[in-house]
Amino acid sequence: MPSNKNTRIENIDFIRGVAVLGILVMNSLIFALPVSAYFNHSSEGATNIIDWIIIFFQEIFISQKMMGLFSLLFGASFVLFLESLRIKGYKKPKLIILWRNFILLLVGVIHAYFWMGDILTIYAILSIILLFLHNRNILLLLFLAVFFTYFSSILALIFQSFFDSEGNLSKTIIEQSIFTDKIGLGKFWFSDSIILGEAMSLYFLVDIACRSLGMMLLGICLYRLNFLSAEFEKKTYINKLIIPGFIVGIILSLISLVWYQIEDYSPEIALIANIPNKIGIIPLVVSYVGLCSLLYKKISNKYSSYFVSTGRMAFTNYLSQTILCFIIFNLLFSSNNFSRKEIIIFVFIIWIIQLIWSKYWMSRFNQGPLEFIWRKITYLGKN
Repeated sequence: MPSNKNTRIENIDFIRGVAVLGILVMNSLIFALPVSAYFNHSSEGATNIIDWIIIFFQEIFISQKMMGLFSLLFGASFVLFLESLRIKGYKKPKLIILWRNFILLLVGVIHAYFWMGDILTIYAILSIILLFLHNRNILLLLFLAVFFTYFSSILALIFQSFFDSEGNLSKTIIEQSIFTDKIGLGKFWFSDSIILGEAMSLYFLVDIACRSLGMMLLGICLYRLNFLSAEFEKKTYINKLIIPGFIVGIILSLISLVWYQIEDYSPEIALIANIPNKIGIIPLVVSYVGLCSLLYKKISNKYSSYFVSTGRMAFTNYLSQTILCFIIFNLLFSSNNFSRKEIIIFVFIIWIIQLIWSKYWMSRFNQGPLEFIWRKITYLGKN
């Protein structure tokens, strides 16, 4: 293999390390607060200026972007793994990667029992589509990446029309019996609700699947264009990815946040006010790719190795985050009793723990514990 291949893998691991840590910032909210606090910031956990500063930071820089970055890297890693199978001479690489993702599906189903925001199940299913699309013309892939990512905005526009001004299912939708229940926005928007009806469940499923697939395809494009290799000059990353991505992405995310504030988080704009934020996903995620690649090139290996190790153990770290959140927020303490400041402190502590333990583990082993098991089962009986 060419020497630049190792650089590419390590840079991907570095970015993945940032992404898996960033995901915890948002996921921890749903464990510690009512689900509505994730979407309707005013519904719970927003009582002082510190809470709103945290909300501002999360919505502008983290919400949907870190999952987008994680999905992008899944797409790139999918192609990278398929290439490595072919280089190693495996006769049926596609069957191996299908088997690998079937294992991921099983893990995801179990994980979803404890965490409603599981993404492993969706990733595993979408891998089938990636298998058919990964080697298509790059312009087609770019088109599909943009289409699927931004289809969630069209989806938000459509589903917003299903609800009335109070967040209930509209009479028209109820009369047409499109859904078997009559639940409106439910716990998506209201802190006193404990039910997510069929309408919002369908919205979430299609929304997450489309955004994930779109970003996976974008990841394949960036990989094939060598933007994930950390090989370009500083000015290339700054001028082509970082500056334009940050400017466009931040402005769009700000529009969503201001829109919610102006309308006082009215159910009438529950979904559509998030459209600018959704459109800003690609620009900001691409800028993060550029920024992380630049940091990987510039900072000492002494420090970058912590994030590289965390990224190489992303599977283990992602699942361990769920375990820790479940124990802390559901078993040891009662959820809904935490402020956003306390949640962020918890996140910082977990970051430090995962950075240190990942570095320690990877200095002694070639893979994380769950990565090792996953790999062993993947290659079971293969030759």
